[in-house]
Amino acid sequence: MKSILIYVALMAITAIKVSGQSETSLNSENTSSSFTYGEFKAGYGVTQFSKGLQERFKSGNFSRSGGGLFSVAAYRKFQKLNYVHFGLKFKALGAAPSQGDNNSEMFFNFWGAAISTKYFPFSKSASNGVYLQGDYNFTTQFTQKYRNTGALEFDHQFAIGSSFTLGLGYHYPLKNRYSLVAAVEYDWANRQGEVNGIGDKQFRNTHTAFQIGLIF
Repeated sequence: MKSILIYVALMAITAIKVSGQSETSLNSENTSSSFTYGEFKAGYGVTQFSKGLQERFKSGNFSRSGGGLFSVAAYRKFQKLNYVHFGLKFKALGAAPSQGDNNSEMFFNFWGAAISTKYFPFSKSASNGVYLQGDYNFTTQFTQKYRNTGALEFDHQFAIGSSFTLGLGYHYPLKNRYSLVAAVEYDWANRQGEVNGIGDKQFRNTHTAFQIGLIF
């Protein structure tokens, strides 16, 4: 967890630094200009479990798994490339406990580092309005914990892999280069982990989220 917080802090500092080096206003429709900006979003996400994860989730009769999803990113719009910009993003989910049978609890948290692209179909400057988003999370890790405090039973596992994200969002421009942003995302993840008595095992899940935030 400490390493994740350090990574988020570094990404935030980078985003703030590069946003201060913007060559033009973020809200300008001058398509011949380039600019760089930072983005911070926070919201709520729900995880849907599939291969390697749903068996224990269902057998324990756990409630829906969801929690706070946070992301920080830095994006660049290039001078001669209209409608689109590219960036780097880090996101992390901190889930609330899911309740199961016999006072058992389950926690499912994850983080991912991604290459991100936004496409603005109605804005040549790629600065405001509706956008479509595509991310490739080249590194993503989940941590899943089960516990029954009364019975002193605790179980912990993790796996590392990659995922793809599709999103739909909207930039609403404010004054002084700032904008509000709202987005919905759908993520497909495939990760590998090691399990006692089995060895390598594949884990798959999807994740749906809604976030709001600030462009700076």
